[in-house]
Amino acid sequence: DQAWSLMAAELDKSQLDTWASAGVDLARMAVRSWEAAAHYYSVSPAVVGLMPFTYFVKWANCGHSLCSQSPELARAYFQASPGTMSVLRSRHIESWANLGSSLYKGTWKSRALSCKFFEASPVLLKSLTLADLERFAALLRAISRRSYDHAFECLTLGRKLYPLLGENKGTFIDLASTLANTNWRQVKSF
Repeated sequence: DQAWSLMAAELDKSQLDTWASAGVDLARMAVRSWEAAAHYYSVSPAVVGLMPFTYFVKWANCGHSLCSQSPELARAYFQASPGTMSVLRSRHIESWANLGSSLYKGTWKSRALSCKFFEASPVLLKSLTLADLERFAALLRAISRRSYDHAFECLTLGRKLYPLLGENKGTFIDLASTLANTNWRQVKSF
C-alpha cells in the first residue's frame, strides 16, 4: 500500500499491474519468498526512476530468478538495488545479478557470501568498473573453493581497499587472482 501511491505517480495502469503481479509471483514462489517480495515492493519506488520501465521489468525478473535459487539472495539483491542501480547502467542489471548468483553453490556459506556481495555492490561499484567487479567476483569464487572465511574477509577488505587504489584496480585483482590459484592463503594479506 505504501509503495502503490509512489508507483502510481510513475507508472501507467498497465505498468502498475505488471509491477504488482511480479511481487505477487515472488511471494508465491517458496515458503520464505514473501520476504523477498516485501523488499521488492519497498525498494521499487527508489528503483523505478533510475531506469526505463523495460529495464525495471528485467530487474524484477532477475530478482525472480534469484528467488528461485534462494529467497535470501533475492532479498539481498532487492535491498542493494537502489544504491547499485544509482551507479550501474541499466543494461548491466542481468550481469550484476549473475555475478551474485555465481557465488551461490547451494550451501549456507555460499548463500551468505552471495548476499554479502550484493550488499557490498553499491560501495564496490563506486570504485570498480563492471569489468573489475566481474574480476573481483571471479577472485571471490576462486578463494571460496578453498575457504569461505577467506572469501568473506577479502570481500570486506575489497570494500575498504578499492576506493584507495588508483586506476589499475583490474591489474591488482588479476594479480590477486593469480595468487589465489597458486597460494590462496596469501591473498588476504596481499
